[in-house]
Amino acid sequence: MKIVYAFATVSVLALSGCVSANMAEEQAQGMAADQCAKMGKQFVQTGGSAGSDGAVAGATARGHCVGPGDPDYVPPPPPPAQ
Repeated sequence: MKIVYAFATVSVLALSGCVSANMAEEQAQGMAADQCAKMGKQFVQTGGSAGSDGAVAGATARGHCVGPGDPDYVPPPPPPAQ
């Protein structure tokens, strides 16, 4: 099991009004999931935080990578019957 930490910062002009902590949090989770996927594993989030001041949003995602045989592993759904 590999521990993974990801930090994402999203910055845009404050006038746009589109910066959100949720966007940064989704980006951090995606970065962590990508790191695990490169190892053929899934990302299981165990913590993190997110915040925004209107112009800059930042988030962290903490968790670990799991694969078959790990207790937190969820196998992918079977392909639909044809």
